[in-house]
Amino acid sequence: MILYGKKINELIYYLLVDEDDPYVTFKSKNYIQNIMFLVVVARPNFNDEGYIASGGKKKIVGVFYKGNEFASLNPNFVGCVEGALGIREWLESQGHEYIVTDDKEGLNSELEKHIPDLHVLISTPFHPAYVTAERIKKAKNLELLLTAGIGSDHIDLNAAASAGLTVAEVTGSNVVSVAEDELMRILILVRNFLPGYHQAISGEWNVAGIAHRAYDLEGKTIGTVGAGRIGKLLLQRLKPFNCNLLYHDRLKIAPELEKETGAKFEEDLDAMLPKCDVIVINTPLTDKTRYNFNTYINLFK
Repeated sequence: MILYGKKINELIYYLLVDEDDPYVTFKSKNYIQNIMFLVVVARPNFNDEGYIASGGKKKIVGVFYKGNEFASLNPNFVGCVEGALGIREWLESQGHEYIVTDDKEGLNSELEKHIPDLHVLISTPFHPAYVTAERIKKAKNLELLLTAGIGSDHIDLNAAASAGLTVAEVTGSNVVSVAEDELMRILILVRNFLPGYHQAISGEWNVAGIAHRAYDLEGKTIGTVGAGRIGKLLLQRLKPFNCNLLYHDRLKIAPELEKETGAKFEEDLDAMLPKCDVIVINTPLTDKTRYNFNTYINLFK
């Protein structure tokens, strides 16, 4: 759990946070419990001693996509409007008001109606509620901006800091999904799968049109820029494909993991990139990383 919050009037930015940091990390085995903890048990504001104090009754607004007919097909599908993150019953039993909507854009949206008096706004990475400086200025009661997942680039962090708000996200909640998705995309691209798929569904059969750009993953050099939770999982999943694995990060991964995966640390990013057949970017999107790779394009194979 990562908090970007306020401790004695100073915003604590921990976009790349150490798990051992006592101010910003909360450990829980359950994703939903983490969200409950942040929304209710941990009041977003710090007291004068720098510790998080208990909160009172809150107006909480959740912004999620609609599940429609798919919402009832899986009882664990809670990230939609209908599922409401699975916390409605618990929140309301504690006396809190919990409003859920998918309508988030424009001055006449459902979200906009609740901006002036909400205390907590929950959003998700795939249907984000964009929290601009204008919205923060209108939100007189706002205390906590929570991403039910990873990433806070939909929030104006500077405006949140100026307003003394806490911005939080549930770190590690979908790292396995992202690592598996990255592996899938690597295979799809290297094997030239999509053009072959489109041929198959359209009744075509042009082997040369696919084969001229279809390669084995074995023997290729794969580099990850960033070897945090997701980067490490990706390296582990690539090991069975007999690739040459490289990684660039501020810190080296544990020697045991290096030995397990065979991954080699590259301190110089400029030196690593020309070696790679595939490059995976596993860094947060911040002002420092936005458009960062545009300067490296001439180094790619």
